[in-house]
Amino acid sequence: KISAVALIKMAMHARSGGDIEVMGNLQGHVIGDTFYIMDSYNLPTEASETRVSSTDETTEYMVAH
Repeated sequence: KISAVALIKMAMHARSGGDIEVMGNLQGHVIGDTFYIMDSYNLPTEASETRVSSTDETTEYMVAH
């Protein structure tokens, strides 16, 4: 199950990428057999048509969240 806030943030991030690949993380919790996605955030990465390159900055950004 995905919250409306997380869904809107994911859609906006995906559209902002245009023709390039984007990357982000989902935040939530599990109850029983159900995943509850409460939030999402984009990651500062460099992307091409074939891959996404994570940097030290990306890792530090994820830890901060």
